[in-house]
Amino acid sequence: MALGGQLLCYLDVPNRTKIGSQPMKPSTMADMIAGKRVHKTSPEDSVRTACIIMTSANIGALPVVDDEGVLVGILSERDVIQRSIIVYRPSTTTLVKQVMTPNPQWLAPDAKPDEAYQIMSKGKFRHLPICEDGQVLGIVSIRDFIPPQGNSIVDRLRGKSGKAKASTRLF
Repeated sequence: MALGGQLLCYLDVPNRTKIGSQPMKPSTMADMIAGKRVHKTSPEDSVRTACIIMTSANIGALPVVDDEGVLVGILSERDVIQRSIIVYRPSTTTLVKQVMTPNPQWLAPDAKPDEAYQIMSKGKFRHLPICEDGQVLGIVSIRDFIPPQGNSIVDRLRGKSGKAKASTRLF
């Protein structure tokens, strides 16, 4: 979220000092991915296998890496919907390489979080791999730039942050 030209990034990164009640603002992409497990898939995996990984890890995209671990693509939920489900490609026989986005944009670990946010915003995508020497070190999501729970619009509408009436319902 950009306010007054400055990007605010909200992460609760383990082993980081918190200032007040807000987590410390990460200064590099390496800070943002520190301590996060990286889930990956292969171009030869089935779409179903990749979807099982995404579902079990509660993530919306997977870096696609070759046998040497080099980033060759990214598979997002949107890719699965648009290039598999909508066109009746069975997920058990469709390969990741058939529906992934090849050669995705990525950033180095020393890049700044505001650069990642700008790239995702301008490119209209929600996941950005962090790579060094072709190897995937992590991935960031546009969700990493959203304030922590308790400050979301949904929580405010439900009255959990005290900024809306408790009787407000979403659905």
